[in-house]
Amino acid sequence: MRELKTISREIKELVSMIKKNKNIIALYIFGSFGTNQQHPLSDIDLAILFQEPPQLFDFLCLEADICKILQRDDVDVVNLNSSSIDIQFKVISTGDLLYCSNELLLADFKERVFNIYGDYSYILNRFYNDYKEGLNIRYGN
Repeated sequence: MRELKTISREIKELVSMIKKNKNIIALYIFGSFGTNQQHPLSDIDLAILFQEPPQLFDFLCLEADICKILQRDDVDVVNLNSSSIDIQFKVISTGDLLYCSNELLLADFKERVFNIYGDYSYILNRFYNDYKEGLNIRYGN
């Protein structure tokens, strides 16, 4: 579990705001913030699962509201509905769930991600390894 004492009041306020949005199924925090890998320049990475994907303007307004509540602008908000399968997998496997309005819908999403990631993780890893190798060849270590 993450250590979020430095922003616990803000997290409570954030969850309270998120609860009012009936389109949000789940809110995760992931990345280095609150872990032993956190450093002074660590941003806050949040991921949101929606029932219906929001319009861009609505998503940007939500992101601005989140930054206002957290009182910082180094917040990255990921739309889990439209993010890549490797980001979805990273969030649900390493992130911490801050809020869930519907456990059944979240379980369905997780099952889908685990199934797809299981099928494609080998291909994704080969792609990333080839990509890194290409960068090393082009730019050196």
